[in-house]
Amino acid sequence: MTYDPQIPLSTESPQTSASPVQVNFDQFAAIFSKLALGVFYNHMPFNSSSQGKHAAMILQNQTLDPGVTEDLGVLYSKNATSAASTEPQLFAQIPKFLPTQTDTTDAPNAPMQLTYNSVNTAGPVYYSFLPGGYIFYFGLVTATNLVPHTITLTPAPTQILVAIANPNTVETGSEHRPLKISTNITAANTFDVYASFSPLAQYDFSWMAVAIA
Repeated sequence: MTYDPQIPLSTESPQTSASPVQVNFDQFAAIFSKLALGVFYNHMPFNSSSQGKHAAMILQNQTLDPGVTEDLGVLYSKNATSAASTEPQLFAQIPKFLPTQTDTTDAPNAPMQLTYNSVNTAGPVYYSFLPGGYIFYFGLVTATNLVPHTITLTPAPTQILVAIANPNTVETGSEHRPLKISTNITAANTFDVYASFSPLAQYDFSWMAVAIA
């Protein structure tokens, strides 16, 4: 049996409506708060200290951007294509706030992708996501020779926008001057790190990159 908003009928006797009302209430409670694999979805369950509070949300995937009305923002799920895959992602759309008398720019309230379908906290190539459909990568490398050190971003993005390396080692014969270090983007998912200094057994550098998913 599923939840029936017509129960109880105004013409039905309490003698026969009690059981359907109890079943209906059980169905409503199950829909209001759904437990799956130890996770509560939609709301916290009735008769608990946190009853009614929001839990993990279930969003129906949309095929079109819903648009906004009045002064409300919109959160929704929609498929987003990246270099790695096509996955449902969380999107936001806000009310249109331009043009105004001060700023006459006709800026659209275009939808913004908020999430990416994975993160990496294990390394060595760490990554998370930024609003707008971007991925933020970072890591720490110990290099043992003077040839360019290649960083390969995984999962592969569509395009690297910026790659930065920061030396954590000083030059030979110097206690304070950091190594001269630079980067060169070579492909959609790779960039090289160059270090110019007197030969060392090894050197360390940290790096970061921002790319389009």
